[in-house]
Amino acid sequence: MKQSLRIALAAALPAVVLACIACVSNQALANTTPAQTPAPSAATSGVAVVDGRLVVAGTNQLFIPRGFTSVSLAYPTQYAATLCSRHFRASPAAANLQEAQAAMTATAMPGFGYNPSLEAMVKDWHANTVRFNLSQGALQYEYTHGLSAYTDMVRNVIEQARSAGLIVILCMQTERYSCTPYEDGGLQKLPDLRTEQAWKQLLDSRLTHDKGVILEVFNEPSTTRACDDGTFRHPDWKSWARGCGREPDQGMLTVGRWLRQQAPENVLLFMGDGVDFGFSGFTVPHGMPPNSAYSVHPYQYVVRGNLTDSIHVWNTRFGNLAATGHAVIATEWDEGLKHCPNDPNQTITRYFIQRYLPAHAIGITVYGWDAPVQAAGYIINSYNYPGNTATYQFVDPNSDGCGHDAGRILQKTFRAEAVQ
Repeated sequence: MKQSLRIALAAALPAVVLACIACVSNQALANTTPAQTPAPSAATSGVAVVDGRLVVAGTNQLFIPRGFTSVSLAYPTQYAATLCSRHFRASPAAANLQEAQAAMTATAMPGFGYNPSLEAMVKDWHANTVRFNLSQGALQYEYTHGLSAYTDMVRNVIEQARSAGLIVILCMQTERYSCTPYEDGGLQKLPDLRTEQAWKQLLDSRLTHDKGVILEVFNEPSTTRACDDGTFRHPDWKSWARGCGREPDQGMLTVGRWLRQQAPENVLLFMGDGVDFGFSGFTVPHGMPPNSAYSVHPYQYVVRGNLTDSIHVWNTRFGNLAATGHAVIATEWDEGLKHCPNDPNQTITRYFIQRYLPAHAIGITVYGWDAPVQAAGYIINSYNYPGNTATYQFVDPNSDGCGHDAGRILQKTFRAEAVQ
C-alpha cells in the first residue's frame, strides 16, 4: 500500500476500524508462524505404566500394543555348533528359524532405516509393536566368554525396529529352539542368575534410556516344572516370585527387581504361571517394581465352544487382573487348529479380538510373524518358496480345511485401530 493512501485512509477511518485492521494483520502474521510441536507418540516418547495403564510416556494417552511376536532372533546361529544339538541343527525348525533370522537382518530398503520384514509389519499390518524372543543361552554364553556377535545382531535389529516406529518387547527365552543349556535334564522354567547375566550382556545405555523398549523378564515360567517335588500344588505364586531354592537369584520377582536396577526407565513385563501362563489366584507380591505390567499366552481361549464359559476363563486368568488396575498384554496367541471344531464360525475368535481385549485395554502381539505356512493355526504365511520372497500375508483360511480366518480378522482390526 502506498504511503499517501495510508495517510488518507488513516484520516478517513475511525480509530476502532484501524485497530481492527491491525488485529487482522497480526492474526495473518500469527498464521504464518511454525506449527506447534506434534503431540508425543509412543514411537518417539516410548511407553510407561501409569495408574495401572500402559500409556505414551509423559502423557495420560492410552497405548494398546498391536503387533506380532518374532522368533527371528531366538536361534543362536553364531554359536549353533556349540550350543545346539546336532539333531536340532538338522531339524526343519532350525532351518525355519535361520530363514526368519536372515529375513529380519536383511539389508534395509532404500530410503528406509529398516528391512522389508519390518516394513511389511508396519505398512501391511498396521502394527505398533514387535516382540522378539531372545536366546538366553547365546547371551549368557557371550557374557561368560567375552563375545558379542549375537548381542550386536540383536541390538541392530532393535534399532531398526525402533526406527520403523515400533515399540519393542524383548523376551528372554530358554525354550529348545533358543539352544539354552538344559537344567536337570529339562528346560529352565524360572529365571535365575544365568538370566541376569544374559540381560547384563544385552543391555547398554541406548536400551536402558529408551522407553520404547519393554523388557519381558522371562518367557513362560512354570513352577510345576521348576519346583515339583511330588507334593507341589499349582500355581505356587511364592515360588513364582522368589524361586524354589534350587538356583541362585531364582524367581520372577527376584530377577525382576534386579532388572529394575539395571533399567530404571523401561517398562518391565512379568508373565504369569500355569495354564496360559495366566494369573488365577494371583496377588501382586510385596516389592513388585514400579512401571511394571503383566503378560499372558491365551492359546486356550475357546472353552467348550461356549462364549459364556470362555469369557469366564478369560476373566479368571487375566481379565480380572486388568479390570482391577493392572496393565496386561497378551504376548502370544494364535488361532489353534484344535479350536476350529468348537468355534466353526469364529464367533468366539471375533469376540475375543474385537471386543474383549479392547474393552479390557489388553494389547496383543500375535504368534508368530515368522511362522512357516505349514504350521497349523498360525496367522502369517512368511514362508519363502523357492525363487520367491516372503509376503507376510495371512494364511489362506481354507488351507487347513477348517475355515481359519483370524489373519483377516486381525488385519482388519489392526487397521481400524490404527486410524482411530
